[in-house]
Amino acid sequence: MNLKSEVFLSVVAYSLCSGTLVLLNKLTLHHLPYPSLVVSFQLLAALIFIYGAKHTGRLQVDALEWQYVLPYLFYILLFSVGVFCNMKSLSMSNVETVIVFRALSPCIVAFLDVLFLGREYPSLQSWTGLSLIALGAYGYASF
Repeated sequence: MNLKSEVFLSVVAYSLCSGTLVLLNKLTLHHLPYPSLVVSFQLLAALIFIYGAKHTGRLQVDALEWQYVLPYLFYILLFSVGVFCNMKSLSMSNVETVIVFRALSPCIVAFLDVLFLGREYPSLQSWTGLSLIALGAYGYASF
């Protein structure tokens, strides 16, 4: 398989998984309206899957070492807050709203990169891509 086909299939697979997960989370939250509990179950399932694959020899997993874990605790906390906010927004709004805001996040990140990290403004090609994202989100929200 050539690189373009592999990239295309990866994007399609990611989009299908992401969209399906949003719909399943919304359905789950409809029946179990506790976002933190749903996230906890999902993270626990991921841990069980990883350590189950480790113990069956299908996956090599390094042992947790606190000297490496401690510096990342802040990022872990921020990740958890982000996932919780996503679940909370799913429980309080419709799926379309969450999809539009998730689609627009690269546009916001591009501006925040310039503002807070001192990075360059996006190139013309990036502006084109960001504009297509914004146009697609607008079209999705409008129709």
